[in-house]
Amino acid sequence: MKKIALLVYVPVLLMSGELKDALIKAKRTHTPLMVYVMSDSCAYCAKMKKRTLNDESVQKNMQGFIFVKADKNDKETKQYLPKTRYTPTIYFISPKFKVVNTVKGYLSKNDFNLWINDSKSKLGMSTSTTETSTQIGSTKSERWFYDIASAEDYAKQVGKNVMVYVENKRSKWSKRMRTETLSDKEVKDALENFVWVKLQKGSAEANAYGLTPKLAPTVYFRKADGTLLAAAKGFFGVKDFLKWVNYAKSKL
Repeated sequence: MKKIALLVYVPVLLMSGELKDALIKAKRTHTPLMVYVMSDSCAYCAKMKKRTLNDESVQKNMQGFIFVKADKNDKETKQYLPKTRYTPTIYFISPKFKVVNTVKGYLSKNDFNLWINDSKSKLGMSTSTTETSTQIGSTKSERWFYDIASAEDYAKQVGKNVMVYVENKRSKWSKRMRTETLSDKEVKDALENFVWVKLQKGSAEANAYGLTPKLAPTVYFRKADGTLLAAAKGFFGVKDFLKWVNYAKSKL
């Protein structure tokens, strides 16, 4: 039997349990799902629940979704969701079992509300604010983290390094860097050993880590412990950006 996450319809009679019951209800009532995948050993899961998911504005914005928690190690989580390596991970799933957004790592209430609104937009639902998916960007969300602490924690777990991409959402060069250079297959392959983080220039998260470049985009290559390997300032095409990637790797 193929997994629901593979966008194949699964006979309702084959499903039972909390996650499965939520999937059944989503299909029956034509209501989208928000699946929160956590684990008992995850410190950021507790932080996400306490500071973000329990926030009044987030709770209000979550209305219209069926919300369900799933343990990363449960059998049905592995059976019906994409492979989840990091917690917390939140999946936004349509009533037809299509994953429209995947959000990895801890997010503040404001950033998470953006993701809720982006998911609502993709699902044809009305949003609580005028914030839309244009603020999230067009690169697939599955690849990106949005806070450095979660990214570094994950990088340590899997033996990788960290690439922090600081952009200005109003900059055409930031958009080109993200949609052309970072979307190139050769670049993706070269960055296979890096966890990707995307931050906005001037954001609280970027400022907290001293990532205050004059130019946006700027790409910081870092070890999992935060040690800086290299900083590529400004827009780079594929060929020139690969030189920066190779230079950063030479510092490992």
